[in-house]
Amino acid sequence: MKFSFDADLDYQREAIDAVTGLFKGQERMESQFTVHAHPSARAGLDGLTDLGYGNMLHLDRKTILDNLHEVQNRTGLTPEPSLDSMNFTIEMETGTGKTYVYLRTIYELNQFYGFTKFMVVVPSVAIKEGVETSIRMLREHFGALYGNPPMNFFQFDGNNPSRVRSFAASPSIEIMIVTVGAINKKTNKVYQPAEELDFEVPADLIRATNPIIIVDEPQSVYGDTGTGKKKGAGRSALENFNALATLRYSATHPKGDKANLVYRLDAIAAYENQLVKQIEVDSLVTSASGTTPYVRLLDVKRGNGAITARVEADVEQGNEIKRKAVTVDTTSRSNLADVTGRDLYKDLTVVAINAAQGQQSISFDTVAQPLKAGDSIGAEVSIGERARQMIAQTIRQHLRKEQEFAIHGRDIKVLSLFFVDSVAKYREYGPDGEALPGEYQRIFEEEYTRIASEPEFNTLLDDSAADQVAREAHQGYFSVDRRKGGAEVLVDTKETTDKGRQQAGLAYEQIMRDKVGLTTPGTSIRFIFSHSALQEGWDNPNVFQICVLRNMGTERWRRQSIGRGLRLCVDGSGNRVHGFDINRLTVIANESYEEFADRLQHELAEDLGIQFGIVTVDGFARLPFKAEDGNVVPVGSAAAQTLYQALFTEGYIDAKGKVQDSLRQAVRTGDENLTKIVSDSVESQAAAKAVLGLIKRLAKPIDVKKAGERVAVPLVQERLESPEFQELWNRIRHRTEYRVEVDEDSLRKAMVKALRDMLPVPKRRGEWRTHRVQRIDQSGLTAEAAAARRADVTYADSEDLPDILSVLADRTQLTRATLAHVLTESGTLGQFRNNPQTYIDQVSRQLNITKADFLVKGVRYELVDSSRPEADRRYALSLFREADLAGYTGPGGNIVTDADGNAVPFEEKSVYRYLVIDSTPEKEFALALLQHQEVKTFVKLPASFKIPTPLGSYNPDWALAVERTDGSRYIVFETKDVNELELLRPMEQNKIASARKHFEAVIHGVGISDLEYQVVNGIEAATAIMERSDPQ
Repeated sequence: MKFSFDADLDYQREAIDAVTGLFKGQERMESQFTVHAHPSARAGLDGLTDLGYGNMLHLDRKTILDNLHEVQNRTGLTPEPSLDSMNFTIEMETGTGKTYVYLRTIYELNQFYGFTKFMVVVPSVAIKEGVETSIRMLREHFGALYGNPPMNFFQFDGNNPSRVRSFAASPSIEIMIVTVGAINKKTNKVYQPAEELDFEVPADLIRATNPIIIVDEPQSVYGDTGTGKKKGAGRSALENFNALATLRYSATHPKGDKANLVYRLDAIAAYENQLVKQIEVDSLVTSASGTTPYVRLLDVKRGNGAITARVEADVEQGNEIKRKAVTVDTTSRSNLADVTGRDLYKDLTVVAINAAQGQQSISFDTVAQPLKAGDSIGAEVSIGERARQMIAQTIRQHLRKEQEFAIHGRDIKVLSLFFVDSVAKYREYGPDGEALPGEYQRIFEEEYTRIASEPEFNTLLDDSAADQVAREAHQGYFSVDRRKGGAEVLVDTKETTDKGRQQAGLAYEQIMRDKVGLTTPGTSIRFIFSHSALQEGWDNPNVFQICVLRNMGTERWRRQSIGRGLRLCVDGSGNRVHGFDINRLTVIANESYEEFADRLQHELAEDLGIQFGIVTVDGFARLPFKAEDGNVVPVGSAAAQTLYQALFTEGYIDAKGKVQDSLRQAVRTGDENLTKIVSDSVESQAAAKAVLGLIKRLAKPIDVKKAGERVAVPLVQERLESPEFQELWNRIRHRTEYRVEVDEDSLRKAMVKALRDMLPVPKRRGEWRTHRVQRIDQSGLTAEAAAARRADVTYADSEDLPDILSVLADRTQLTRATLAHVLTESGTLGQFRNNPQTYIDQVSRQLNITKADFLVKGVRYELVDSSRPEADRRYALSLFREADLAGYTGPGGNIVTDADGNAVPFEEKSVYRYLVIDSTPEKEFALALLQHQEVKTFVKLPASFKIPTPLGSYNPDWALAVERTDGSRYIVFETKDVNELELLRPMEQNKIASARKHFEAVIHGVGISDLEYQVVNGIEAATAIMERSDPQ
């Protein structure tokens, strides 16, 4: 199996363009320097040298700052007031392709600007191995995109200094991958003269190349948060390498270290756009015996000079005992009997609370050892039993996922990941060094064998061989210590020493380089045990279950651990699979769902630098939107002030900006008053839409689904077989196929016109700036800008232009001949010299839009020929049975519920008992259809009801039957939240246009006069269509 990669994901393209846009106007040029020839080449001759090649930047700081502002305006970020460094920040949520983005950015920087030297700095061996694996996997993909430019890469670990010479002397793309541990100490080999380099220092050669440094996970590389006075060792080390620019990629940059942010795809945006898996949490709920005092430390807080602790205990409320969180201290609330109302706790008095970071604990007078965060006494389930239950639940969820995929014919490998806190839990060693199963390995094999015999899985597993399968299904990935005689022993280690990094490297090399093998269906390893330290640096797209067999308490582990499984899965052909219906990550948590969700939300708030539920003027002011002229601009402070005051006056927020329940309700119901307040405060519909989107984010924390509230959506067979639905189905079940007829001459003319009509590409200009020195003293030189004048500059690279036909052919899939004709006839080719990158960007955009319009205009649908098999000619009714729908009730759920949160039954009119929807407007639409007297039956069409179009498949929203006095009507509705189709993205517009032609072909081909296809923006428009007397 080979992974397939999509080169056209919008968000990845935007992240790449954000970086390349910083260097707009840069010439293709290189610096040259001398390097001692390789010893083998000198053959005893002294003084021989080779030529070294490095990056060179000719742009001044003003130009780069202008480029930075242009990028930030385009990506909706607040422009920096000044350019204080050449460090640039890219924020991308875990699982959205961060490594792909920065590796592809390397190729783009080389293609447009000729940069060749890149240094990827990572915090750990795990990430280093992952980067090398990604480079190997992506080499062919990038080669196809960029014409196979020569590219070399290597890992530098101090033991291969001669490779640094090749890095410096090569004119090709060179990528050095290095851990920060190999460069952050003066004693590192990178700073020592190397015999292989004729006693030159490797770091000196690296400096001479002016590398572009890419920092993967800078918060772990730097050793500081960017806000204190003391620099971390990693940050100081990077300053030694004379970088042309430093690009920092992470999902969790420290709040105070996001300078020159050029792109942001945060956790909320990734989740809302289904760019990652949906999160599901399984938690073990047990019943307390009530005979022993149970206490569990949740967290410790410091405030107003006092230190308090939150503990979980069994509290008496009325006539019931409820397990809940209570606050205790060492003074008035120290005795737990007083706090809980139960004499059972009278011997537990708090004597000490430790609030030190990472050492939080609570001590009781009658308990020998302090309780750390997450620890408990008196629990009704032992630690060992809880671990057994969690392992068994993980196995069941894993097998259910395998069974689900098997039933629906999905060729997707399922992996489960167990995090343990020590090797001994998985592997032990006897007195003679022989490997023995650890506690968790024994539990896993016992539980797997037992579960294999359960009736639920009898069609999936052969329980007669379950014990052998159990032994072969798991693998441990831990640091490896190679002992004398070649024996390999799994060990706990830290990557703070050369030996530790070497030991970790042996484990990571296995798991990283076998990423494809682990994901290939049919391979034996399906369950992975590894150290919790693996949380950063490794993930696999087909991890569907994560079990954390470690008590983490208040540690920041949740976001990192689920990040190991957030990436969308791939099938057996290596293709990415989309949709929450398949991509669901189940976390088997060692805590309650509420605690997990609360902690995860807290981690997100810290990482994103926001407070959920807090509205600020600044947040509105810098919010970007696309203006009528096509430019991305911020809402602005004046409009933001007006909006903030209006929300406060209406009671949607309090004086501190905290979101009130009335605002959450308004967001949930799509309240018209809220929409009017926003529309009256800002200047355009586009701005209003952006603001409403932000309000939605502020009012609703990330949606972590609770496994316990998952609801299966059964098919209503009686409704499926009803005459009303059969009449509807008989009209819409017909399949069509299309042909595209495009007049190539007309297409070329349209493309020529599009290029002639596009905005002209301005020439690159220069600017003379005059700075006057005002003072020279012990503080240095002080100057101020006195004047600035534009200068018409003849650039030396005006003749060094990229192969525009090759670049445009890649971007548009048009032939070179067609492109040459269109460019020549448009008369715009002269603008290419003005600014090659801008010209290529504008031209490719116009050509792709024009081409898509022609494809749709030229598409012709007709019914599939009657000679073809039934399955080719008509959609099968069985697709409703195979949909296997499920959803969630509760806040943020996707099942239509009533005011009390109960699922609304739709079986009176729909083929499904409950309805799974994607938005609040869809909920209102569904409820209105249910209550509409003339609607006899309706269905939200399953995702498998797909209409082919030249731009990909299309899935309509609704189909319904309306019974009127003047006859029955059958309507397929597409619901959109815009008033005009022109406001939709061109792709959506063109798919809708294709769908119209599909249904026209069905109507005319079958001879149906009472079927129609309509696009509406809500139930009012739909009702008007249903009730009019002249169906169209």
